[in-house]
Amino acid sequence: MTFLKTRYKLKKQPTARDFDCLSKLSTVYGIRGLSFEGQDLIVEYDASRVHEAEVLAKVRSTGVPVEPLQAIPAGAFDNTGQFLDYAWPTEGLSPVNQKAK
Repeated sequence: MTFLKTRYKLKKQPTARDFDCLSKLSTVYGIRGLSFEGQDLIVEYDASRVHEAEVLAKVRSTGVPVEPLQAIPAGAFDNTGQFLDYAWPTEGLSPVNQKAK
C-alpha cells in the first residue's frame, strides 16, 4: 500500500451541503480520508488502489468547486505526466506487431 496526500484549492468557502457531499467520498474505494487546511482540501488516498486523476474526478463529482495545485496532464494518472500502464506501449508499435528484421 502506498498512502499519498493530494491538495486541492477550494474556490469558495464550503457550506454545510458541501461538507455533506464530500462526506460521501469516504465510501470511495482507495480514498482514506479528508482534511481541511485554510482554503485547501487535503485528500489522503491509497495510490496502489486509485490514481490521482481518479481522486480528482471523484472530488469534482461531488459538485464542490476545487482546483488542483498542480495540473494533471491529459492522458496521465498523476501530476508527473507519466502514463505507467505497462500493458500497452505509449509510443510506437507493440513488439508483437513489429516485423522481425
